[in-house]
Order: sequence, then C-alpha cells, then structure tokens
Amino acid sequence: MAIIFEQPKRSINWVKMLFIIFILGFVFFAVYYLFFASSPRLDIVLPDPLERANQITNIDFVDPGEVLNTQAFKQLQSYVAPPTVGNLGRNNPFEPF
Repeated sequence: MAIIFEQPKRSINWVKMLFIIFILGFVFFAVYYLFFASSPRLDIVLPDPLERANQITNIDFVDPGEVLNTQAFKQLQSYVAPPTVGNLGRNNPFEPF
C-alpha cells in the first residue's frame, strides 16, 4: 500500500474575493470624492428655474393703493357682491327630515 503525501488544494472563494475588491474600490472612490476632488462652482449647479426665481425676487413692487384707487378696479367691484354667510346647516342635526 502506497502512502501519498499531497497537500489538499485550496479553492479560491471568488465571491468573497469580488466582495472585498468592491468594498475597497467603494472606500477608495468615496475618500477621493469627499476629500480630494474639486468642488463644483455654485453658478454651474443652479438650474434655470432657480435663476428665474432670482430675477423675480428683484422686482420692485408698487403701492397697492395705486391699483385699488383706479377707475377700472372700482368698476370691477360693482360686478361682485360682498361676501355673505351662507346656510350653515340645520339647528338640530339629529332631527329627521
């Protein structure tokens, strides 16, 4: 009977190896973008609606009395009745119809 002295071959766990490479790559890129990458300028990042909002905030407003005292506004008031209190319901809501 022959005695064989061979070391058992270790198989490489590819899933574990790929997971470790992924984690190391993720940490490397996270550290690079957090600490070493240049930050973008704020003017480039702003979308168009925010630039339009900035233009709107710089508008000078007129005195509301100038609009309220015009003849055209007073004519519009004659077409609209003043607000009134409507029907608020029955005196006793548990009373049958």
